[in-house]
Amino acid sequence: MHTIPRHRKQNSTTKAMAFSLLSSVAFLITATIVAANPTVTISSGIVIGTTVTPVNQPSATAVVNAFLGIPFAKSPPQRFSPPEEPEPWSTPLQAQRLAPSCPQQNITVNDSVDSLSLERQLALTSAGDIQQSEDCLYLNVYAPQNVSSSSLTEVMFWIHGGDLISGSASQTLYTDSPLPITENVVLVIPNYRLSMFGFSNSPEIPSGQQNSGFLDQRLALNWTQKNIQRFGGDPSKVTIFSESAGGWSAKQLLAIPPSPLPFQAAIIESEALELPGNGTGNYQNVSQYFNCTDIDCLRNVSMNSIQDYVSKNNLFFKPVADNVTSVSDIRSSINNGTFANVSMIIGTNKNELSKLVYLISGDGTFNVNQTLDNICAALHLQMPTWAIANYTSGHGRKVWRYRYSASLNDTGTFPGEGAVHASEVPIVFGTYATENATDQEVALSKYMQQAWASFAKNPDGGPGWPQMGTNGGLELADIGSGNSSGENNITFWEADSYCDTLLGYAEVLGFAW
Repeated sequence: MHTIPRHRKQNSTTKAMAFSLLSSVAFLITATIVAANPTVTISSGIVIGTTVTPVNQPSATAVVNAFLGIPFAKSPPQRFSPPEEPEPWSTPLQAQRLAPSCPQQNITVNDSVDSLSLERQLALTSAGDIQQSEDCLYLNVYAPQNVSSSSLTEVMFWIHGGDLISGSASQTLYTDSPLPITENVVLVIPNYRLSMFGFSNSPEIPSGQQNSGFLDQRLALNWTQKNIQRFGGDPSKVTIFSESAGGWSAKQLLAIPPSPLPFQAAIIESEALELPGNGTGNYQNVSQYFNCTDIDCLRNVSMNSIQDYVSKNNLFFKPVADNVTSVSDIRSSINNGTFANVSMIIGTNKNELSKLVYLISGDGTFNVNQTLDNICAALHLQMPTWAIANYTSGHGRKVWRYRYSASLNDTGTFPGEGAVHASEVPIVFGTYATENATDQEVALSKYMQQAWASFAKNPDGGPGWPQMGTNGGLELADIGSGNSSGENNITFWEADSYCDTLLGYAEVLGFAW
């Protein structure tokens, strides 16, 4: 990835022929360089992007038009408050550098992983090494060079994971993706606020405005609808795709969809069960620690101070079920007809939490208790996926389910850990480690890129395996089983044996789905 330097406008006043000639030559050189940069005009002003060469693409010379760090909201946002529409700019925006990530939260699991983000260990999606700032409401657009405002293609809008405490649009896991080249789609990746900054649970903020992180996502989708045509994307053909906490976010967008609907389909990878939490109590905890009696006082505490206290004390700020951006149970949304009537892909990984079982043991060895792994994964990830897929397909939605089973050493941390949480993400994005990739891994990534993009191009046609309810129960795609380069259809019972039993326990415990 390279950055094109800014160029000053040439002075039109000259006093001699030599200087005039020199000025003309300099102007031509500058114009040539600027002309090489992709340039669009959106609702806020002119945007000048750059070109990048993705990894793992068919041609070493192919490039993508990249527009980096475009503000989709007013900058900077007021802490804890809903985002506002971006302000226009009068001089061209040099969209050639990645923006900072939103403030991240680390947690402590045990002494062996002290001060490491759990999501860093579980999902390989750490943004800890990227500059952080509350001025973070920016997005990146990656477009094929053969599209324009008069020649549109499909749009894939990514919502990153990270347990709603970490993650960023600026991670190389996403920024180096060849998807725009290999599948001819426009890729949009926004930041959104996290942890206390995105889900403060402050009683001083009106109901419906407390989940500022979810409101950020919705404003980014709104920005996409208003502007993506200028980049060659079709606003009527936007597919949201997501993983983990991003999948939980996508579920809420489906349950309480914006109007008019800003997407045509959804892909949800490893959507996690929301665990009970005490967001309001944690807000009061932070307020008392900093001797604050109102929200204005907390707005004046430094970002780093809040980060440090929240991280050291493992304080989690779960979203408020406000029935505006979040519901506690999607069944009511489906029953009353609110749930978006769009096609869906939804699935999990075979060994989602094997790494968590290792981290909890903390004995320095990787020896997963398979039964514990199965039960933890089924309760936290597989059971809600199973329940959502069954309930939505039973109420007229077109649903395709999958299980990702590939065990690839270069997408995990420990040998033999299996298809762990988020290990499919670099395969979907095509950002796997090139130097260690096997032929099967390369082929598997190509297959998943094509399947996801094929669904985005024709959601009702599906990704290439049978829709739920159409093949006598043999409808769950087992992707990468035995490190194959495609999928095999298996029965739901082969993947869901724990789910029916665990659903009852989960509801008694108050877990949402």
